[in-house]
Amino acid sequence: MRYAPTLSACAALFLLPLGARAQCIGDCDRDRSVSIAEVLRGVTISLGGAAAETCESFDRNRDDVVGVDELVSGVANALDGCPRQTQAFVSTTSFQEGSYATVDLDAPRPVTPSSAQRRTYSDAVIRSFDGFVYVVNRLFADNIQVLDPADKLRTRLQCSTGNGTNPHDIAFVNRHKAYVTLFEERELLIVNPSARPDCKDFILGRIDLSSLADQDGVPDMDLMTIVGDRLYVSLQRLDIHTVLRSPAENGALAIVDTTTDQLIGSIELSGENPFTGSKGLLVRDGGIWVSEVGEFNTLDGGLERVDLATGTSSGIVVSEADLGGDITDVAFVSDELAYAVVNRPGFTTALVSFNPSTRQVLASLVETNGYNFFDIELNDRGELFLADRTRQRSGIRIFRASDGTPLIENPINLALPPFAILFLP
Repeated sequence: MRYAPTLSACAALFLLPLGARAQCIGDCDRDRSVSIAEVLRGVTISLGGAAAETCESFDRNRDDVVGVDELVSGVANALDGCPRQTQAFVSTTSFQEGSYATVDLDAPRPVTPSSAQRRTYSDAVIRSFDGFVYVVNRLFADNIQVLDPADKLRTRLQCSTGNGTNPHDIAFVNRHKAYVTLFEERELLIVNPSARPDCKDFILGRIDLSSLADQDGVPDMDLMTIVGDRLYVSLQRLDIHTVLRSPAENGALAIVDTTTDQLIGSIELSGENPFTGSKGLLVRDGGIWVSEVGEFNTLDGGLERVDLATGTSSGIVVSEADLGGDITDVAFVSDELAYAVVNRPGFTTALVSFNPSTRQVLASLVETNGYNFFDIELNDRGELFLADRTRQRSGIRIFRASDGTPLIENPINLALPPFAILFLP
């Protein structure tokens, strides 16, 4: 039987002890704050005056009910602010076995290392939404795995995207609707990220993107972002008949209306082979920033900016020649400071800082033989994490984002080499 709180019980919420809050409960519009109006909406939902879907963030356990514990957390977030990030979640892999590790952000940064009990596929990328971790297990695993940080990161759900589909990214409209790019397919998946354990309601539909493909008919869809009611999907347009899938033509962004699930247009890019280790397409200052590597080991690409207001490209703003190699990941601190992973001709990799406005390299923070750096991510404490896969000394490196100063002497060992990073409350 659902408990309907009285007004006195609602007032008492301010006095109840707080439990762990794995997400910003009560943040209906996801602006990282909880207003009094949002608290009152949670109370209305709890009393049965509105559906839980009108503020999904109040329904932490996804039972379509807002309980007293969830109201308590919402009120606490209104008073104290949304929880800060406390932990780095890192997918790890030897490309023969896959797992994940966690690193606390507070000193002395204790680690829970990769292990056989924390199993994922050996080729996986990670995303987060609504307090959960979504593992995109790619080619030959072909599934989406959902981990619950509030339940010791146990697997809550694991649903197939279809044999041989090679999912690459997941982007969320809400907890009942998301999109999954399928690198080997012509169609974009529409899925239910809160599907039943039997996954029978996981796949909701498909959107054909083959009209935007190169001559082989496969668009090679990769990363995504949602801005308003528009989904943007990067298309690499590679030739599947070549051994290393060379670029067949310039890349593009497909545009999908998330209210109708219709393909409504596209934006042609100036460069070939949009590719990056970032968490989806990067949106900053009214534009989408796309890293295009073209042919690997050739200075033919760079960072391209697409203006969201006009739907047009400004062309390559920072070139590979400016930074000295293929730009495989980027993180912006300000208009004058950014960081990039650069794969240089000659089989070396560097983490560099640069000024996006002047295109000038400011410093090379760390270098390695081989292409061993993959992901860089900024946390809300002003720290830059780098996934360093260098053999014999792999681990997480941490720098102060404001000036690039190393914050630890040696990489933090995770038992398996790190691949991708995200930060959790």
